[in-house]
Amino acid sequence: MAKAVTNYDGVRIAWDHRSVRSPRVVFGQVRYQPGGYCGPRIQRDYQLVLLHSGSCAVRVDRAQHELRPGTVALFLPGHHERFTFDPQTETHHTWCSVQPAFLPATLRRELQRAPAGGLPCSETFQRILSAAYLLRAVQSPVAARVVDSLALALFAEFLDMARHATVSVERRDEAVARALRHMEDHLDTEECLHGAQRAAGCSVNALLYKFRSALGTTPARHLWRLRTEKGLALLAETGWTVAEIAERCGFKNPFHFSRSIRKHHGHAPRELRRRAWA
Repeated sequence: MAKAVTNYDGVRIAWDHRSVRSPRVVFGQVRYQPGGYCGPRIQRDYQLVLLHSGSCAVRVDRAQHELRPGTVALFLPGHHERFTFDPQTETHHTWCSVQPAFLPATLRRELQRAPAGGLPCSETFQRILSAAYLLRAVQSPVAARVVDSLALALFAEFLDMARHATVSVERRDEAVARALRHMEDHLDTEECLHGAQRAAGCSVNALLYKFRSALGTTPARHLWRLRTEKGLALLAETGWTVAEIAERCGFKNPFHFSRSIRKHHGHAPRELRRRAWA
């Protein structure tokens, strides 16, 4: 039986002593006894929390979230947080926190757009987390690199879980699904957006509402995001010029494509290609 501790934010915690860390990453596990809490605090790292049992009410700034067993929640640096755990039963959760400077800039930008609430935990996420705890104590630079790599894999898997959650929402709305299929098949055409609206089989205003409900954006903005992502892939995977890629992805001109790439990825197309090829 784990020993109860009473000196953490004034609550009783039953520690499992399963903490694995490197200078940049911490994998941790803890069991809060009924009525426990943590905070208020200011989040310093990027953190993923997986709830195994019990429940947890989380207040982030002014927003309130409920975490349920089997779900994973993302917490971003700079926000005020308070965790209140189940008043009736023990709450068991594991987490992975990563220092902001360690995460690549592109990954940080994607995490800023990720869902705030809990996502259903995938088997891959669980296996990566379990692999970290197999390391137990990290006593060498090589082992620390393994911990760092597992953390990056865990955050990448979380983003993939978020993408699949979005896809499941899209599939529940056939109009959105038809519009998305048309966009993906006709990115390079000037009439792509109008064609997607026709394929959806509903009014422009209805499709706008459906997109905002399912994806949190408009059809036009989603189309330009798809075009930018395809352009980024072509920069890395082909030898086509920036002008050729811009035309194949439906941009008005190379300048329009370059501006979109800079906005979403922070660098010019040629710099991103140089990094990918290097």
